[in-house]
Amino acid sequence: REATLVLESARRSPLLPMTTLDGVLQLDAVADELVHENFTCDTRDHEDHTFCGIMFDLACETERPVEYIEISSVHVRGALGPMTVWTTPGSFSGKHETEEAWTKVYSETHARSHNELVELRLQSPLRLKPGERLGLYVHSALPGDEGIVYDNCRRSISYHDPQFVVYSGMAHLSYRPFGTSGFWGRPWRPNREFVGRVSYGVRWKMWSPSVHAQFPLGFREAVRTVLMGSRRTESLLYLLQDEIILFTFNKIWWNEWGTQMGASSTGAAAPSAPPAASASSSPYSSPYGHSFFGHPFFFGAGGGSSSGGCGSSSAARGSLASSVRRLLGDSDEEEEEDEMSEE
Repeated sequence: REATLVLESARRSPLLPMTTLDGVLQLDAVADELVHENFTCDTRDHEDHTFCGIMFDLACETERPVEYIEISSVHVRGALGPMTVWTTPGSFSGKHETEEAWTKVYSETHARSHNELVELRLQSPLRLKPGERLGLYVHSALPGDEGIVYDNCRRSISYHDPQFVVYSGMAHLSYRPFGTSGFWGRPWRPNREFVGRVSYGVRWKMWSPSVHAQFPLGFREAVRTVLMGSRRTESLLYLLQDEIILFTFNKIWWNEWGTQMGASSTGAAAPSAPPAASASSSPYSSPYGHSFFGHPFFFGAGGGSSSGGCGSSSAARGSLASSVRRLLGDSDEEEEEDEMSEE
């Protein structure tokens, strides 16, 4: 088998001198604060109720190679008035009357807007990594019962796309944030849904050997094919060093070869998801992060140097060769597993 032969082959000597790519390495600190794509999600609006506030959870749930998402704003409608937005880590559950468990991230007064959504841009974005969840509380201190529009709960998930989830929550009937008394006794109404829009951005992972398994099937196959070609003397890919090949894949958009994550996966987080959010920017309009050369995750645990060039030390190059052999070896094992399952 080709991959088996590769595992036994000796590492090639560099054909061209390597130099430190300072311009690429300088992207390290800058790109960490960027997101690659921006999305908006609109929840269903049945105009069921208006009152003073709504608490609900947001989560990042995905199979895709997401580094994190950042929630930048929420949009609501109603009589509005003095508006505040609060957040708590994990979930709002059990914290709805515990103000000290929450952090205020927005406070402004707005004119009434019963028909058009009004953006409440947060003081700083709220970041969620895959598997993380937070509670959000949107409140109007306007006396009366017309502050914010919300809906009865029709299902536990108000919105779902391949990387972001909006859960149902509870409504608040007090014009005092976290108030414990309302117009008709207890001020909380469970099984209610947020009505409006959430704007968020996604930072995708950059490919490297250490996150290879988190990328779509087509991407993994492309890496395997090019690396195997680079081991064949009759291929033009043989002229390229491993550093150049891996650097190139590091800069390729994660879904270039499709979004299917496995043999039976489509890459979506749930099969019955509502329509996905709309991207407001092209994936090719943003620089794709920082180089992994000299970064510990490129060479594996304990390897690499934060100031070194591209494979400048023999130890680093040895770790690089090990990473390549491991990638090809893993691909070979995946092939064998697929063949066994087919049989």
